[in-house]
Amino acid sequence: MMGLKKVALKLWHPHCWSIETTRDHPRVTLITKGVYKLENEVRANFHLTAESYGDLRAFIEDMENYSDYAYDIFIIGRNDLEADIHARFPPDKTFYDKVMSLEFMPMNVMISGGYEYWNILVDEEKLKETLDSLLKLDGVNVEILSITNLRSLEDDRYADIIERVSKNLSMKQKKVLVEAYRHGYFEWPRKMSVDELARHFGIAKSTCLHHLRTAESKIIRIFLEELRDREPHLYDIKLNSKSFVV
Repeated sequence: MMGLKKVALKLWHPHCWSIETTRDHPRVTLITKGVYKLENEVRANFHLTAESYGDLRAFIEDMENYSDYAYDIFIIGRNDLEADIHARFPPDKTFYDKVMSLEFMPMNVMISGGYEYWNILVDEEKLKETLDSLLKLDGVNVEILSITNLRSLEDDRYADIIERVSKNLSMKQKKVLVEAYRHGYFEWPRKMSVDELARHFGIAKSTCLHHLRTAESKIIRIFLEELRDREPHLYDIKLNSKSFVV
């Protein structure tokens, strides 16, 4: 989109319910689904995802212990490892007014590990001015993670990744992938070997492996690029022994 830049930010500010709860429950992620300023309060909807049933249960049981930061917190729906939350906050416990006074448009906000991760749109002509103002906000710590060109206003939807993958794969790569999947090559244990797949197409084993590895590499690259844009908090994880506790 001409004239617009997509900026990924990592933010911290004090007395924030979502920041405090995810700091204490690092295996839970909140996605902001809407923030609204009313007369004497700020209301927000969140979608919660947890890594396990224990993480979800612990978060829900602990929510009320953060009442200093919110008027009310309601669970309005649960499904498997996910839940929807509606919350009412005192205006002084958010930085809604500070942020909305700046010249940018929020695309999406995720909260994980005690930080907020924002994707925002900024007019290219106002980019430096807007970011300078953001970095100077009192009591708000801001880290700029990336600045990229906006490909589409559909950046936060799921359909576009299929088109990107399809355009990047050759027809031979697609055919090998489809047959490999149909015959159980990607299952464990594998139901088809590379030798059998190569014979199926009448090509050398090395050629078959080249098609598979090239296709896999392209798919993973595109997926991770999209993931970086949509869930930047995942790229901010510091690896340690607790990161992969099941």
